[in-house]
Amino acid sequence: MEEAFAKIQIEEEEQGGLCYADITDELSEIDTRLCLVARFLTDSHIDFQAMQHKMASLWRPGRGLYVKPLDNNRFLFQFYHELDIRRVVEGSPWTFGRFHLVMARLKEGDNPRTLVINEIDLWVQLHGMSAGFMSQRVTTDIGNYIGSYVEGDPNNFVGVWKEFLCIRVTLSLDIPIK
Repeated sequence: MEEAFAKIQIEEEEQGGLCYADITDELSEIDTRLCLVARFLTDSHIDFQAMQHKMASLWRPGRGLYVKPLDNNRFLFQFYHELDIRRVVEGSPWTFGRFHLVMARLKEGDNPRTLVINEIDLWVQLHGMSAGFMSQRVTTDIGNYIGSYVEGDPNNFVGVWKEFLCIRVTLSLDIPIK
């Protein structure tokens, strides 16, 4: 066996490789600033075609949408305008077939196949609050206690009396809900 390997010789031209040290952004066809990486909270198989059509019809991006399956239950959503991606992120949570879509914006240098997606933004209603506790400070503190406060409903403090207040919080899927 060693004699067979000893007879094999690699020519100098076979040892070469490719070098892209002097090329800048010409290689990237995808603008990562306009991409979301997402997965559904399920172990079930997701019908890619049905999901792609449903999400496009729900989101209705003005400039279009490209969806690429990455792995089982992991998808890359590429938008073509900042307003479209912002509307989708701010309008979450989204579902398909009763499964929540958990997503994260892709940042420059992130690998969409290995990006950790373990947070979800949800709207929470705060009921039974007495008048003295209906303030921005209290809603922010409650939001940070539940998870991480994102924003409050702009109509929370408009009008005389509200039955409940709404706040948006980010929850980690690794920690049980309080």
